[in-house]
Amino acid sequence: MIIRSKADVEQFCEKFGELASWDGSKHYIALADEENNGTLTFMQYPDGTLTAHRKYQTFWDINELPVEGKDIWRYRKVVNSYLKTINN
Repeated sequence: MIIRSKADVEQFCEKFGELASWDGSKHYIALADEENNGTLTFMQYPDGTLTAHRKYQTFWDINELPVEGKDIWRYRKVVNSYLKTINN
């Protein structure tokens, strides 16, 4: 799977649990964001809520931020790098 369209974003959100790790309370994917020199973590809770947390060298989010399809699209380069590693 590679994100190339809005339909791919929807598919990624639907299959998030299959692609992510489980920590006992949520699924998560921690991604190295080299462009912003830090880590971007997407999380999905059992109720289906998607959130993100960014931790970069110069700033980090205090709270998790709600995620919409446009947010996945915005970070598709980082997400695609992760997807390529798990598809091989």
